[in-house]
Amino acid sequence: MILHRLAFVGAVRKLDNASAYRTEDANTLYGRGAIIHSVAPYGTVCCAVTAAWVWLGGEFPKTIDIVSTSHFRTLTYGRKIRVFNRNAPQGHLTSIGDLHITTPQRTACDIALLSEEEAGEIYANETVCALMETYGFRPTDCLDILAANRFWQNSPRAKQFFRIIEHCF
Repeated sequence: MILHRLAFVGAVRKLDNASAYRTEDANTLYGRGAIIHSVAPYGTVCCAVTAAWVWLGGEFPKTIDIVSTSHFRTLTYGRKIRVFNRNAPQGHLTSIGDLHITTPQRTACDIALLSEEEAGEIYANETVCALMETYGFRPTDCLDILAANRFWQNSPRAKQFFRIIEHCF
């Protein structure tokens, strides 16, 4: 009951009916990194939509997206763990505090690689452009990552997206 009241007044944001995080923690990059570090499986790398939330903020993601070769079947804090079994070289990774996370460029690529249905649900185009504007990289940076990993699922569609927006930057 206290959790619901605290969420109602805006002091916390609920993850599920038994867990929450402090609203003020979600206002900073390092705060969001600490939140995700506490909910992601140990030893994994945060990516895709979850990484975009860490980099940009906004509404907490519906899934916990990670790069891993393992399988996770149970929910964590009311959220499904979505595993991406993609190549993640050191150049695509960084850390925010104790959280291992994909760089903003790689995060943009991961979001562009989502299926059309998933991309529509999370406003992928807007998210990718926000990452580029906030972290100062260009579509060519993402095209280079995609060229080196041309066998990733949905790669042709992602490349087309970055070629189209290349003229806007």
